[in-house]
Amino acid sequence: MAQDTTTVQGVPASSLRSIILHLAKRVEGLLNRQASSDTPSRILVALAGVPGSGKSTVSAALLEELAARGITDIAVVPMDGFHLTKKQLSALPDPEKAFARRGAPFTFDASSFLSLIQSLAATPLPTPPSPSSEAILYAPDFDHALQDPVQDGIPISSRMRLIIVEGNYVLLDEELWRGIAALCAEKWFVDTPREVVMERLVRRHLAAGIETDVGEAVKRVEANDLPNGDVIRERLIKPDVFVEN
Repeated sequence: MAQDTTTVQGVPASSLRSIILHLAKRVEGLLNRQASSDTPSRILVALAGVPGSGKSTVSAALLEELAARGITDIAVVPMDGFHLTKKQLSALPDPEKAFARRGAPFTFDASSFLSLIQSLAATPLPTPPSPSSEAILYAPDFDHALQDPVQDGIPISSRMRLIIVEGNYVLLDEELWRGIAALCAEKWFVDTPREVVMERLVRRHLAAGIETDVGEAVKRVEANDLPNGDVIRERLIKPDVFVEN
């Protein structure tokens, strides 16, 4: 793992490919070291960022680039499926606050997320790969129409050599969350200026039907998403790659 942070700063949207090429090169290096090991184990990479920073865009573009290079045994495991359900939020001591702050760290099931990542880290790679040696682990997905998680929505084959663990808090220096980062061979962080985050998240909340009024969407971002982003920056475990977009 790199000892010093690689910084890719001031990158405009048109230069996303430069970022992806840099990350693809790092993935190839990780996989080459894995292949040369006598006892190869699965590689986990943490991809964190503030809300609206473009993590999903980066991971999707990276998978496309790796596939073009013939590397397809990579999976993305997002944090979103570990949102507390609406039923669970309603059972919390202050349901009104829980719903208003949905997306804050306390509105996720961090324990179950850590347990899954531990299982992914511990599952041995089949040697040599064969259908009979394949095992499947399942991660929950998030249904944006229902606004709730969907159990077993994402199948993860044991033949996946590298897992990208994606989410706002996967580099958060707090109990449980830091256990996820500790399992990752590399840590990547994507940051974006607050004004850009505001614009993106207002559009996202309106498109998802979370808010139907622009003013209310702005209030939601100011009261919840931006403070969550501040917490992420303030309690960030040092990344190996810092992308400021």
